[in-house]
Amino acid sequence: MRRMISRTLAAAAAAAAAAALLLAACGSGTATTGAGGGSTSTGTSSSGTGARTPKVHRATETACNGARPPGGGGFGDPMDKCMMDADCTAGTNGRCVAALGQPTFCSYDQCAADADCGSATVCECRNPAQYNANICTHGTCRLDADCGAGGFCSPSAVTVYPNCLTGIDQGSIGYFCHQPADECVDDTDCGAMGSVCLFRVSAMHWVCHTLLCTK
Repeated sequence: MRRMISRTLAAAAAAAAAAALLLAACGSGTATTGAGGGSTSTGTSSSGTGARTPKVHRATETACNGARPPGGGGFGDPMDKCMMDADCTAGTNGRCVAALGQPTFCSYDQCAADADCGSATVCECRNPAQYNANICTHGTCRLDADCGAGGFCSPSAVTVYPNCLTGIDQGSIGYFCHQPADECVDDTDCGAMGSVCLFRVSAMHWVCHTLLCTK
C-alpha cells in the first residue's frame, strides 16, 4: 500500500511540473528580425501595448539629401503652366509635372529637414505620391520617442496618391503614435489587395482601410 501511494504522489508531482513548463512556454514570445531591420514579435511587447514593432516607424530623423528625379514636362497644351523643369524657378528643386490627363504645373520641395516644417511635423523625403518632392506632413509625433517608452511613430496615408484619398479624413494623413486599441500594425495585417493600415483620426487608433485606387 505504501509503495502504491508513493507511486501515485510521484506521478502527480511529474504532471504538475509538466503543466508548469507548458504554461511558461505559452506565456513567452519569440522576437525575429523583420523587413527593413524592424523587429517583429509573436508575443506581447515590453511596452505593454501588445503591439509588435511596425515595419515602418521613425526612430530617428533622416535628412532629405536624395536627388529629385526629373519631371515629365508638357506637350504644348494651352492650359499647361510649364513645359520643362527649367520653367519652374519659384522654389527649390522645381519640376514640371502633371496628373494623368491634367495640365502641367510646377512642383517644389517644401523642406529638407523637419526643422523646415515647424513643430510636430515631419519632412517626408521624395514622396512618390507628390511627384517625388520633399513634403511637410503633420500628425501627433515626429519620432518614436514622442510616443512614450516603447512607443512607435509611423506614417499614415502619406504615400497615398491624392486621387485615391476618398474616405480618408484629412487629419488622418501624417505621422501618428500606435495605440493599444490598434486594429492593425502594418499593411500586411489588412489582407485584401488595396487595403492599408492607417490612423483614423475619428477613432484615434490605427485601422484597415480599403483604397478605391492605388495610383
